[in-house]
Amino acid sequence: MLQGCASSTKQSAVASIPANLTEPCPALSTLNGATGADILPWAVGVVGKYNDCARRHNALVNTIQ
Repeated sequence: MLQGCASSTKQSAVASIPANLTEPCPALSTLNGATGADILPWAVGVVGKYNDCARRHNALVNTIQ
């Protein structure tokens, strides 16, 4: 009966998380203007930043699970 000596702790995945997955999401730029010429480039930038952040968040979740 050597079961008391067996390791029952799970190794932490924190040490193996890539650094780019722990970076905070970038701040979103402020919309300056109300015309289509102002809104379209702003919206494209916001969507790009969101997609990048969501991709890293999902990768982090998958790494931890």
